[in-house]
Amino acid sequence: MPLVACPRCNKIFDKARSAVCTRCQDAEDEDFDKIRTVLDRNPNLNAEQVAEEGEVSIDCVMRMIEEGLIANANLAEKIKCGRCGAPAISLSKRLCQACLGELNTEMAQAQSKIKMGQKKQVKVGEYLHARRALEEKRRT
Repeated sequence: MPLVACPRCNKIFDKARSAVCTRCQDAEDEDFDKIRTVLDRNPNLNAEQVAEEGEVSIDCVMRMIEEGLIANANLAEKIKCGRCGAPAISLSKRLCQACLGELNTEMAQAQSKIKMGQKKQVKVGEYLHARRALEEKRRT
């Protein structure tokens, strides 16, 4: 069970059931009701407008979207790629397809360099070991 900091009060809690701690759950439920009321009246608002109308933080609205408590295409449409600013693939990834591909390529190259570095270290180590053994045999 993952221990995380509560996004409302920053106290550490077990995130098994909810995105917030049990002390903050009532306030989270009240914010959820406010957001639901705003969306029932006007479903075409984006996340910032919902937060403003419902008098809740944008972080609260985004957290509820991530948890799947609220779903609205207009709320998620403003999610941008964290690298280039293009529209993101999804709320949870927050990357566009191009940047995701670039990151995958960079990661594969880094892993390859690490593996090659380890192989070179082994070969150098084997070489030094063989050289020492040869030098010892020459002395005797």
